[in-house]
Amino acid sequence: MHIREELQITRPLEPGHEVALALLLTREYVARLFDECLYGPEGISDQQFNVLRILKGGPKDGYLVKDIRCRMIYRFADVPRLVNRLEASGLVKRCENPADRRGSRIQITAKGLALEARMFGRHNALCQQVDRSITSDEREILLGILERLRNDHRSQLEAMQKG
Repeated sequence: MHIREELQITRPLEPGHEVALALLLTREYVARLFDECLYGPEGISDQQFNVLRILKGGPKDGYLVKDIRCRMIYRFADVPRLVNRLEASGLVKRCENPADRRGSRIQITAKGLALEARMFGRHNALCQQVDRSITSDEREILLGILERLRNDHRSQLEAMQKG
């Protein structure tokens, strides 16, 4: 369904407006699919799952909060708050950082590893479901376009934050 029809817009849209709406609405559909099928049933958020995946794939001694932040999909997430919630649930723990006592290292616990493992298959299945809508050639084109958009807007945001 065309974006104008889906959002019941009767007037023509500017090309940039149409692209922005299509990206945002598509993100909403994909996020809702993951929320309904994966995160919600486990009682965690997509951002908390992202932290667990980062920690699972990281070094045994864990990451500093700033290291987690730069690996997050959601760049403006409140990582200390996410870590606090995960810690309260027993999914991560804070450990002393011998290199710098001002910051603790965050490690995934056995309970966090078990949750991530339980979610892993469903996560992969959902990713495959998203991917099955496009061909491999379309995937490469889409990924290239999205990378260009990210690079352009990342530069814009960095310039705004400096100025």
